[in-house]
Amino acid sequence: MDFGEIRKNLADVLRGMALAGHHRRLRADAMELEDYFFLLCYMDMLGLPNPALVYLLDIYPYVAEEFHLWHRRMGMDRSPLGTIGCC
Repeated sequence: MDFGEIRKNLADVLRGMALAGHHRRLRADAMELEDYFFLLCYMDMLGLPNPALVYLLDIYPYVAEEFHLWHRRMGMDRSPLGTIGCC
């Protein structure tokens, strides 16, 4: 290994250490926004009025596979919806 390669590796490690906290916070914020999005998508099925239902009907097929991960992350062991049996 030459000095240039060692210097590049050290710079990568230091950059990773400096940005790790920011990346962790961005991931947490993204997960929170995803949780709110799924709540908005499925709130009519949970018995809550949903003003955006007409606009969300087109995306249900795309988010159906993620529904299981979402309801598990929200602390529900079984699917709260009778129409979507994912467990």
